[in-house]
Amino acid sequence: MRSLLGLLVFFLGIQVAEASYSGAIPPCLDESYAPLAVNNEHVLMMRESTRDQHQDRAFVQGVVTNVYTDRTGHNHFALNLDSHPAGDIELIYNQKFGRLPRVVPGMNVIACGDYITAGPRSRLPSPMGAIIHWLHYNPGDRDGGKHPHGFVAINGQVYGYH
Repeated sequence: MRSLLGLLVFFLGIQVAEASYSGAIPPCLDESYAPLAVNNEHVLMMRESTRDQHQDRAFVQGVVTNVYTDRTGHNHFALNLDSHPAGDIELIYNQKFGRLPRVVPGMNVIACGDYITAGPRSRLPSPMGAIIHWLHYNPGDRDGGKHPHGFVAINGQVYGYH
């Protein structure tokens, strides 16, 4: 009976921890697993000054300006990082890591993921010249995969992290 009670307390403790975490924005980690500050300006600078396929980590915050057709199980939408039309960047979210709510222009978004310069000659070209993807947890991280988790938070609700 005592072990059953311990198991129940353990299970309930996990549930409480998950419930209290659901509204919190997790830290965005860089390649060395150090916390990254919001870097909107750096992301826009990379889009203008780096070659196609340049990769880096991105932690951005902005407003959805456009939503594109779902392609192969991925949500695609534009996020404005600096309140000017030239400040848009494309976010790509893999639906395998959970469904997003219906994304519409005007939604506030915080995203942590992998930045890639994606001009017209890129392997994955974007009309905005850059993408941020890997907006989800790393399923291989438990097995020693060396890649930080990502996530997307829409209007304060975190998606893709757990």
